Amino acid sequence: MNAETIYRDVSSLLDEYLESLGMLKDRGPWRAMGELIRGMVWTASVQLSNAARVEVHTTAELALMVQRLSDHLSSRKWDHGPWAGAILDRQVADLQGDELLAIDGTELAKPYARCLEHQCLVKDASRRGECIVPGFWVWGAYVWNVEAQTLRPLMLRPYSQAHPDFDSENRCWGRFAWSLRKATGGRGIWLYDRGGDRPEVLSDWLTLQERWIIRLREDRPLIGPDGTRRPAGRWAQIALRERPERGRAVTLPVHLPSEDVGLKGSSHRLWLVVPTYRFGQDERWLLLTRGLIDRHAGPRQVRHDYALRWRSEDAKRFLGQIWHVERFLTRSFLALERLLWCVVAAGGFMASLEQEAPDLSEKLAGQVLYWDKPDVIHEYRMARGLTAVAAAHGCLAVANNA
Repeated sequence: MNAETIYRDVSSLLDEYLESLGMLKDRGPWRAMGELIRGMVWTASVQLSNAARVEVHTTAELALMVQRLSDHLSSRKWDHGPWAGAILDRQVADLQGDELLAIDGTELAKPYARCLEHQCLVKDASRRGECIVPGFWVWGAYVWNVEAQTLRPLMLRPYSQAHPDFDSENRCWGRFAWSLRKATGGRGIWLYDRGGDRPEVLSDWLTLQERWIIRLREDRPLIGPDGTRRPAGRWAQIALRERPERGRAVTLPVHLPSEDVGLKGSSHRLWLVVPTYRFGQDERWLLLTRGLIDRHAGPRQVRHDYALRWRSEDAKRFLGQIWHVERFLTRSFLALERLLWCVVAAGGFMASLEQEAPDLSEKLAGQVLYWDKPDVIHEYRMARGLTAVAAAHGCLAVANNA
């Protein structure tokens, strides 16, 4: 199958995908967002000057297209809530009850930015040391389909301490989690690393979601079976000494202190799962879980599910290294919000393409040198294959370090 045939087949599937989201309109902001998503898929770039190249052929047309996309992205004349809701609903439409939802925070670092709207200070994890630079924080949720081995972004929500509506990070996370719970209807198992074990966050999760796994800090207080309050690390030592091993882990029934989580009379049954082995640098997992032990899974499955939380790191790496999300060139915070929803929609199409057209996705990966070597996240090769096909079709993205 040559590049021209692949381009035609993928374009047809992409039209169907955008039509299901209501973006194949004659005019207006929804159509503009659909054009931007199409450009992201083909060029693996969030920069408007690259994404617009799919739709135009001359320099004059490109300038007009970029201006039109920019105007729609930053316009306050339309409400993007229904549009974003349609994207989220499409991503969770096929979500199964036992699929894994990895939730994690990250940053969009813009070290040379000086005049972005509501920019704050973030820690740039790509640089050595405690490097604090301008940028934005992002709360992300991703679903990993174990059977199909596909990674699909669900939400990428930016926030900033400099925003006039910002009250606290915990409340931002709570609002985002509520939106996710409303869309999923409680389906899936939520996974969160340390940082998500704050009492305020745990309080939200106890209210919103039935099944989840969170890694605890050693000093996080818990109420044990005897009713005493001790740090999680201390309860882990007791469990390893006194409890029987199952699935290379021990379990202990615990509760959260009601005065910490703000739920008076709270008696949610939780389990502390502690693997009997340690990891690099002598670290161990202290996993607090709800709705899994003695219901749907044992400690072995809990360990396995939490280990797949690393797929959120793979998702962030894909967005950063393949699509270069941090190279966005929009000053408006509202435009950034909408741009990230476009990224979610484009990522959703990549996952749908791999699931619904596996032969075509393999041919896309075959456009890349060394494609036959094993890979974990197939979307990496697919994205490179799409850019190779687009280049052969005459649409070549231009590198722009921003």
